[in-house]
Amino acid sequence: MAVLIGMVSAAVAWLRLPATARDTLWAEDGRDFLQGAIDAGFTETFAPYGGYLHVIPRIIAGFAAALPVESMAIAMTAGSCLVAGGCAAIVWLCARRLLLPAHAVLIAALTVLAPLAAREVLGNTANLHTLMMWTLLWLLLVTPRRPVFAVASAILAAAAALTEIQAVLLVPVALWRVRDPLRRIVACGLLLGTASQIASALLSPRRQTAFGHVEPLSYAKGLIVNAVLPFVLPQQEIGPALAGRSLLVVLGAAAVLGVLLGVLLRSASRSHRILVALLLAGAVIVYCGSVYANPEDYYDYAGHTAPQLRSIWLPRYGVLPSMLVAAAVVVAADGTVRAGRDRSGAGRTRALRARIAVAALAASLVLHVVPWDTRRSQGPAWSPQVEDARRLCAAAPPRDTVTLKQTLAWEVSVPCDRLRADPSPRKPLKEDTP
Repeated sequence: MAVLIGMVSAAVAWLRLPATARDTLWAEDGRDFLQGAIDAGFTETFAPYGGYLHVIPRIIAGFAAALPVESMAIAMTAGSCLVAGGCAAIVWLCARRLLLPAHAVLIAALTVLAPLAAREVLGNTANLHTLMMWTLLWLLLVTPRRPVFAVASAILAAAAALTEIQAVLLVPVALWRVRDPLRRIVACGLLLGTASQIASALLSPRRQTAFGHVEPLSYAKGLIVNAVLPFVLPQQEIGPALAGRSLLVVLGAAAVLGVLLGVLLRSASRSHRILVALLLAGAVIVYCGSVYANPEDYYDYAGHTAPQLRSIWLPRYGVLPSMLVAAAVVVAADGTVRAGRDRSGAGRTRALRARIAVAALAASLVLHVVPWDTRRSQGPAWSPQVEDARRLCAAAPPRDTVTLKQTLAWEVSVPCDRLRADPSPRKPLKEDTP
């Protein structure tokens, strides 16, 4: 079952991206990770960027850089989708220990079906850390049953932490029931990864830049806009819905979420309530912490005018909080359904309401599976540039490198020796000349 979920999830992550986006390098994927792998191979695996380690993205880039040049962008996307599928499988293996099977499947599906995930998170390594944090949380919530599973979990926890510095926020979860020897093994993996991240941040501090200002009210408003509304509205409709009546829409969405969770948690067990509280707290901390560390004027939703709201900016910072909020609803529903099994009358009615809530959430994921837009939908596609690059390398005067474009007006320099060595899918240059 885990293999099936992983394969299907990887395919869904791939299919949620338009063809142009799959062949377009996003942000650090090209300029930093792929460029580092082209220049130095896997020796860059533990090189810090922006003060942090990005081990899994750099491993993917190392494999992509070993392929023919025209396949590199596609390989980066495919590698990211495969990792996303693996994350979904791990989440399912962990969630099934805590929740009913159908609910565990839905939790796993959130890994690749979160409505805003395709916009900037899926299919690229630069934001793969979002899925690492999500997966690591579920990995730390369960206790391994055998030493071999504990070791495997420790390795996965270390890999996730070596990719996402925010994993340090999950140390308290790892230390829960730490007296269990198998949980200690997993905690050691996490602590090793987080310690490496902290050392990297201290030795290679992140360069600070001039940012805008975000009002306190914008944090609360932004959390609802990015973590709740995407399950209700297509992303292109969120801005128009907020224009002119943003406070009413935000308060209404927050009230509905609060009432829903309140109703579902009435008969839930103590463990379910604790887990819901943890998920909601995580959503608040991750969103507010991300915006606080990277404040920009376009996150200042409380100060936006109606025209600004109409073209509202929906950042990647809302993806993980949206997954955590949705998971809180599923966990609360799971508690209600379990309680309804042993009761009659009112208990069965509450269980029915919980199933309806879960079904509505699942329907929302299906309805939003095809994104309106991604940050890479307009290219520039990578592979069409390769043939032109070969021509430049073959032309006089001879050159050592050629530049290929990617998103954000960033570039990747490819040695001409690589382009001459790779087999060209087209006819020789002299036969193309009129």
